[in-house]
Amino acid sequence: MHIQEMNLKFKEKLRKSGLSKEMKSLESCDFFAVEEEGNLVVGAAGLGGLFHVSGIQILEKWRGKKLGKKLQGELVDEAKKRGYSFLTVFNDPTNIASENLHNSLGYETIFRINYSENIIQNVKILVFKKRAIVIKKFLKLFNSKSGMLILGILLKFSRKIFPKIISYNEEEIPV
Repeated sequence: MHIQEMNLKFKEKLRKSGLSKEMKSLESCDFFAVEEEGNLVVGAAGLGGLFHVSGIQILEKWRGKKLGKKLQGELVDEAKKRGYSFLTVFNDPTNIASENLHNSLGYETIFRINYSENIIQNVKILVFKKRAIVIKKFLKLFNSKSGMLILGILLKFSRKIFPKIISYNEEEIPV
């Protein structure tokens, strides 16, 4: 396992492995904790965006072997070394493995986004420094119906910078 900065060569490795096809936002990360077998990336946990959004993807054959916890733990350690105050993650609450992983590392759910009946995301935060408590309190403002309305309006008007805020890399930004 090692730490990898994002560059064109690594982006190609992510694509070749299929990891960034399953999770395109990986390609927007600044750095990663990476597990490779030979020249194949079998798992990567990355971090990027203004809100230090963490993402993790593991090839199916490698899932269920505690690799996720090692990758995410390494990413958290590296973020601390680099002086980050906090990390955030968006995860599907029905993805029990992801829920358990992030909860075991101390992430706290601060609000839930119901994009549609079938798409729900928990927004979680992991605070390292006291100054990040301000960010946590700010994000908790969205934990209500009126907060969701405000968030929707903010996202509508910030649509062009949205990818930079949360490390989003889909071709079409949702409306």
